[in-house]
Amino acid sequence: MAKFLLDTNVLIPVEDARATPDSYAALLRDLQARGHTSHVHEATLVDIKRDADAVRRSISLSKAAKYPLIKKSWRNEKDLSKEFGAFKNNNDLSDAHILSALADGLVDALVTEDQGLHTRARRHGLGHKVLTVRQALDFVNGTYARIDYVLKSVSRKFCYELNPADPIFTSLTEDYPPFAVWMEKCRKNNRECWVVEDDRSVAALVIFKDENEDETPPGVVGDRVLKLCTFKVSEEYRGGRLGEQLLRQAMCFGYDSKYDSIYLTVYPKHVALRELVQDFGFRNVSEMENGELVYSKHWDRLLEIDAADAVLLRRNYPAWPSEFHSGLIVPVRPGYHDRLFPEAALRLANMPGDLFSSAWSQGTAERSSPSNSIRKVYLGYTPTSHVPTGSLVAFYRSTDSEMGVGSAIAAIGIAERYEEVHDYEQALAVVAKRSVYSNEELEILVQKPGLKALTFLFYGYLKQPVTRADLERLDMISGPPQSFVSLHGRRLEALQRTVSGNLEAA
Repeated sequence: MAKFLLDTNVLIPVEDARATPDSYAALLRDLQARGHTSHVHEATLVDIKRDADAVRRSISLSKAAKYPLIKKSWRNEKDLSKEFGAFKNNNDLSDAHILSALADGLVDALVTEDQGLHTRARRHGLGHKVLTVRQALDFVNGTYARIDYVLKSVSRKFCYELNPADPIFTSLTEDYPPFAVWMEKCRKNNRECWVVEDDRSVAALVIFKDENEDETPPGVVGDRVLKLCTFKVSEEYRGGRLGEQLLRQAMCFGYDSKYDSIYLTVYPKHVALRELVQDFGFRNVSEMENGELVYSKHWDRLLEIDAADAVLLRRNYPAWPSEFHSGLIVPVRPGYHDRLFPEAALRLANMPGDLFSSAWSQGTAERSSPSNSIRKVYLGYTPTSHVPTGSLVAFYRSTDSEMGVGSAIAAIGIAERYEEVHDYEQALAVVAKRSVYSNEELEILVQKPGLKALTFLFYGYLKQPVTRADLERLDMISGPPQSFVSLHGRRLEALQRTVSGNLEAA
């Protein structure tokens, strides 16, 4: 099982924790129930000992004493600063000690609500191992792998089309009492929104509007600006990465519609949302008088992007790179392909074998639930030892004789990271934020040697899927691919031509 390191703000609930105490208690309970172990770091005890309140300090230390201790590593302050960034204070030093435990593999994941620690981890290649309480709870219970609801795709509607009594609006009003009055104005003014719905209610919602330069807050640049006024995922659907699906919708719409910038405002306590938008190029550019932080993403449309520059690529997503150095065809078995790319069904249904579309529409909740993330992880067995960052990846869905669907490429991504997975704990760390695999499946997958993990940015679907016959005609393959097929030179150029002008976000 996995080892989870608990930060101070998780172990000793304060401030933000008061708003969601049930989540914190549930996490500690479920970690134990599922056989995972919880640990504290020696640096956490140092933080607690700096508390000037003697009574609170004593209580906190007594709580921490119940957990196994991870001691500081061999690194001195100079080593820590070189490896994990400069320190401004003692708290930064403690953060570096904690990250060293992650880097050394002493623990598999860190759970923290500290946005600064999330940011430092991302900068030093450890972001995939750092979870918020909600992310950790969702992962431990397997909800990244399975959401037991049948959800519709993102749809664009007018606000007046939504039921005012929907529970998601009740939640928004509880968080912000003037919301009901503001929402009524949105209805009367024909304001539009993107929603994800089930058969009963709204699962996730983004209300948006055009703004001109005179309306935007300081730091948001451009003549045409898209504001995300409301960004909300229902508590019932947390863990399904619907927020990421809606963010992708907003970014693709903003980029394709020639907006200069896109922005939203968020309170500091909403760590998960701040982390999500920062992952895809939003920057904190200013602060409102009410304490909300302004996060904005600006597209430089004259910028030439090398696909190998992972930071620049994500910052400008979904802008398409101007240069690729390598390509890859990845064969995926139908079951896993359907989880990674559920919307591919709409494209493949136009191919010979319409049974696939029929089976999908009548599928179980598990089969029909969408995999919503922008960054995804593919797990599979292949002898390929290296996949360069920035490789153009075409996912080849193998033949599904049961559903009558032929082989084809419908989904496109760009490689971010590639690594061999040796054991269950490493698998948990690799897929913790991106998983479409259940914990039980991971346990089975790691038992066979040669398991590889490909983390990639998902860019969208081909308007016209590329069949096996097409690929053979273009000399990209000479038969059904059994493993990764590397593409360079003219074969890479052929793949680029195939994707160019044939790609759409959803």
